[in-house]
Formats: sequence, C-alpha cells, structure tokens
Amino acid sequence: MWDLIKITVAGMIGSIINYLQPVYNPIIVLGYMFVLDIFFGILTDIIRNNDRLRLRKLLLSVAFLALYLLIIASAFFIGERMDDLDEALYIVKVLTYVFIYFYTSNILRNLHELAPGNNIIAFLDYFLGLQMIKKLPEVAEYLGITKKNKNENNVL
Repeated sequence: MWDLIKITVAGMIGSIINYLQPVYNPIIVLGYMFVLDIFFGILTDIIRNNDRLRLRKLLLSVAFLALYLLIIASAFFIGERMDDLDEALYIVKVLTYVFIYFYTSNILRNLHELAPGNNIIAFLDYFLGLQMIKKLPEVAEYLGITKKNKNENNVL
C-alpha cells in the first residue's frame, strides 16, 4: 500500500516538474539568489550582530521563496492555458528580475553591515536599496515612510 502511495506521489511530482520545464532556469536563478541571501544574512547575524541563527527567520525566508516560486508557476500556468506561452515566459522573466532585484538589495544591505567602510558596497546599497527615494517627499509619503498630516490636504 505504501509503495503505491510513494509511486503516485513521485509520479505527480515528476509530472509537475516536467510541466514547469520552460521556467526551470528562473527557478534555479531564484534558488541561487536565495542561497546567497541566506548565506550573507547568517554571516551578518553571526559576525556583526553577535546573534545566533534563528530557525524562524530561516523558515520565513523559505516561505517567501516558496511564494515567489508559486507566483512564477502560476503566471506560467495561466499564460500557457490561455495559449500565450511567449507572453507568459516574458512575464516570468520580468517577475524573476524583480525578485532578483529585491534579493540583491537585501544581500547588499547585509554586505554593507559586514563591511561598513567599503565605499562601493555602501554606494550600491544606497543606490539599489532605494535610499535616495526616501529623500523625495512625495515618494516617501506614498511608500509610508513619512506620515503627512491628514488635515493638511483637507479643503473646506
């Protein structure tokens, strides 16, 4: 009985992997960026923050990776079902670049904490981390960084 369940589960997983073959490379790239992000996050916690490895933090990162992969698989599935395979692959590529951007931003933030005297890493963290956008009042307000007085815009 257990052998039949194992074979069925293995067959289902194999079918899903085969179906998602066109988005294999974006999935691998996100996995690579995930490993780098986790590695530098652990280094920052241990070396700079004198903290220990937290399982909750690691599980949250794994959950975000699973969410990213689900979004990519869903975009591919929807596009493929609607006979727009080229457009679906384009959307998957754009989503992958967006996710890579956020992983890279987090990696650079951790590297900046590890090497605060390195000007190149500090500049890249400032530039890619969108620290300069926080200087623009309208964008900062939109992002919720600063709170504007609600009565300021009310006209009687």
